[in-house]
Amino acid sequence: MNIIEFIESPEMLNDQSLSPAQRMALKSVYGLPLTGEEFKLFIQTTGLKTYPLGKEWEEASFILGRRSGKSDKIASSIALYEACSREHQLTPGQTGVVMVVASEIRRQAKIVYKYIRDKLRRSPILSKMVRSITRDAIFLTNGIEIQVYPCSIGKVRGVSLVAFIADEVAHWKVEGIDVDQDVLDSARPGLDFPYSKMIKISTSYMMKGAIFQDFKQFYAKPNDDVLVVSGSTKLFRPDYSDRKLEKIKKRNPALYDREYLAHFSADMASMYDPAMIDKAVNKDRPQELTYQKKHDYKCFVDCAGGGGKDSWAYAVGHNEKQRVVVDLVRSHTPKFNPDEVTAQCCKLLKTYKIGRVCGDKFSGDYASSAFEKRDVRYKRSEKTKAELYLEAESAFNTEQVDLPSKEPLVTQLKNLVRKTRSGGKDSVDTDSGAPEDEANVVAGLIELLSGKRSGSRVRIRSLTDDNFYDEEPGRQDGKWQRLF
Repeated sequence: MNIIEFIESPEMLNDQSLSPAQRMALKSVYGLPLTGEEFKLFIQTTGLKTYPLGKEWEEASFILGRRSGKSDKIASSIALYEACSREHQLTPGQTGVVMVVASEIRRQAKIVYKYIRDKLRRSPILSKMVRSITRDAIFLTNGIEIQVYPCSIGKVRGVSLVAFIADEVAHWKVEGIDVDQDVLDSARPGLDFPYSKMIKISTSYMMKGAIFQDFKQFYAKPNDDVLVVSGSTKLFRPDYSDRKLEKIKKRNPALYDREYLAHFSADMASMYDPAMIDKAVNKDRPQELTYQKKHDYKCFVDCAGGGGKDSWAYAVGHNEKQRVVVDLVRSHTPKFNPDEVTAQCCKLLKTYKIGRVCGDKFSGDYASSAFEKRDVRYKRSEKTKAELYLEAESAFNTEQVDLPSKEPLVTQLKNLVRKTRSGGKDSVDTDSGAPEDEANVVAGLIELLSGKRSGSRVRIRSLTDDNFYDEEPGRQDGKWQRLF
């Protein structure tokens, strides 16, 4: 029994409502013969010129519009077919797992779980295969378990997988950090049965992440590795309201293009190329470098009150051989006493001979007074956080930054999102409200040190005597001045 027969059989799933595009997508995964109309849909949604009849794909990515039946018609159907209707050559006592992983929001996992559970219960034959049911797993009499979880690396490791289905994989985050690639990489070793499958399903999002890489590498390109199918809501759900789609398009064209036409967002992208961040990370050095007399150190701070969600962070660094060396980055997560944290920071600054710090443009009066009373001058940055991030891009791209191998700093830098705004000013932030305090102070530090590096350190003979004056560029005291 093939998957379409399984779905439409009155004794199995008894679902006669598949759209032509949904039928085509499911058939394509298993290499089933297509009708003339389905073949046209295959070409339209895969960009391929020929159909590999008889090829059963071990990996497929579906990039589909919102409300196109991703969880109901595709994810749950493949999960049940693999769990209930196929022979997976289990050894005696072995358990095979069909795992469906959804976004970190448990509600999304519950939706997929409910589709699977209810279809099993309604089937005269499949309902008899159910041995037991728990909150997030269904145990079958054939030795297969169906497990449905929010995304988590820990749930995947060490499991024998007959199928791994990644639902809304473009939106997988844990505590605001992208985990899609990590979870998928953890799942792959478990897919060791013949024709074990990895199925990725999602609305499109930013031009980054595992499913975007599949699209970039395999869409419209003949290959034997990954089948990529991409289509709009209307194509996969012809009955979806035109009136609703028109309202969404009028209200938010960018969202409509991304979530209903299944186009990866052109107005959102990673602020920094992750590869350039990796190049900036120096794994051969300590996380914190000690003071050296030959260097002139700077510090950028991002103060917080201690009772909200923001951390209190600061970064210390210096210039060396035309590079910004980030000597240390520290942060204090809530809850904390801001006065105590400021005191700790000032004590550290003295070891680096730093008597002045620069901080967030919109910091309150508290930050200034807290530093000033400890004999450290505080100056607000003239640039916004977004401007600091944008200006730091060239330093990363030209490999002029030396970072410690430190978390959460590296992840925060990689998770920054650049959004195009009308009027020409881009915004920069994390796409999910995740912390980025350490990234912020590093960007501020880069701006501080890059500004200093743009001028040359010069020695000028005084007009009044034979001494040389070796000072910072910018000082004008009658004996020397900045020449360029």
